Amino acid sequence: MGRVVTLDKSALRGARLSHSLVETIDELPYGKYHIVFEKVGYVRSLSQNKLFWMWMTQLEYWSGSTRNEWHDYYCKKFLPPGTGTSRLSTDAMRHFMNQIHADALTEWNVTLPLPDDSELFLEFIEEFKFK
Repeated sequence: MGRVVTLDKSALRGARLSHSLVETIDELPYGKYHIVFEKVGYVRSLSQNKLFWMWMTQLEYWSGSTRNEWHDYYCKKFLPPGTGTSRLSTDAMRHFMNQIHADALTEWNVTLPLPDDSELFLEFIEEFKFK
């Protein structure tokens, strides 16, 4: 299993690290490695999650497939294998939902309401908030 190091750039100002990245890599046993630099962000917001599941419920009512089937379909279509929505950052969740919104419209001719849609969105909230 690989090593994971989380660094806060602001905490490193003026700090001296004991190993440079090159030294750390040099210490690894011979082999191939994937090195990933990923900005740590906040986990998706509750409002994003609620809207996402309301969308899945709307698709369920529209299609007859369950909302969990729609969840799995979109996760498989737009997220890396084994990735679910619970660990997505707010930015990643926003991107994922934009992909779903566009796909539902272009592939299925279903308009998923956005908060900016005001009146349509309020009607959508009333219809799907408890389903």
